[in-house]
Amino acid sequence: MAWNLEEALAHYKSQGAPGDQIALVGLLQEIQTELGGSIPQWTLSRIASAYGVKENYLSAVIRRFPRLRLENSHCLELCAGPNCSKRKALAAFVERTYGAAPKDFTVKFTGCMRMCGKGPNIKWNGQVYHQADEALIRRLVEEI
Repeated sequence: MAWNLEEALAHYKSQGAPGDQIALVGLLQEIQTELGGSIPQWTLSRIASAYGVKENYLSAVIRRFPRLRLENSHCLELCAGPNCSKRKALAAFVERTYGAAPKDFTVKFTGCMRMCGKGPNIKWNGQVYHQADEALIRRLVEEI
């Protein structure tokens, strides 16, 4: 039997979604699994309509769970703490290589990641990497 979004919406609504966040996350995980490893943007509109919530709420829930990913929502976070001396070089590399506004991922500067002895530190889709360099960033981006 083929997977059906409408059936999934009905099932998780009977489980308490969207008020029960566990049920809502279950729905989002199922959508991600069934639709290729990420949650397509169009499904947020459909969920919001079916459950009477705003798309921004759904996006916020997705951001809270690192294992959930919106389609084309890869995120590179660069530590902007004072001890990550190579962060400026990494930021310059990203801009030079992928442009000021890459289309396949977002770039953010975070506060200090509090792992200065292991830096420079980055996060890619919520996963922390230590002693980051240009080769690591290139490898992560090319795996998209």
